[in-house]
Amino acid sequence: MALSMFGEFFHNVDAKGRLSVPSKFRDALGTTVVIAQGPERCLRLYSLEKWEAFVAGLEEQIDTSTVDGRQMFRKLTAKSSVCDIDSQGRIIVTPSLRDYAGITKEVAVIGNGGKAEVWDRARYEADLGDDAYSDEELAKKIAEYKVQL
Repeated sequence: MALSMFGEFFHNVDAKGRLSVPSKFRDALGTTVVIAQGPERCLRLYSLEKWEAFVAGLEEQIDTSTVDGRQMFRKLTAKSSVCDIDSQGRIIVTPSLRDYAGITKEVAVIGNGGKAEVWDRARYEADLGDDAYSDEELAKKIAEYKVQL
């Protein structure tokens, strides 16, 4: 069974683009990760196994015989980067991925089940922090999606 990642951690990206991966996520991610563009201008961190499953799912779901399908596939995969976690638990986030996510220094690294997300901290706190859903809105979404708690 794959390890699940959850929680939020706040770190800094240094001038060389190095980011410390939360120690609680390292077992789930392994020693090599894939960093990819995520929706809403975040980055996603996948283990190699999860990334390969993600890409296999894309290949099944996206019709790449069409221009639209090929463009979508490229958008989801082209700027991805494979990176080894160094002995200090850090990865290097490429300049293009940092630019995409608007990351300059402070980030929020959050668990999202089988993957982690990296957000510019200010954007995370403004858009997705504690007030992303009111208690009432969350209750409605839980009912809408029929989530069993």
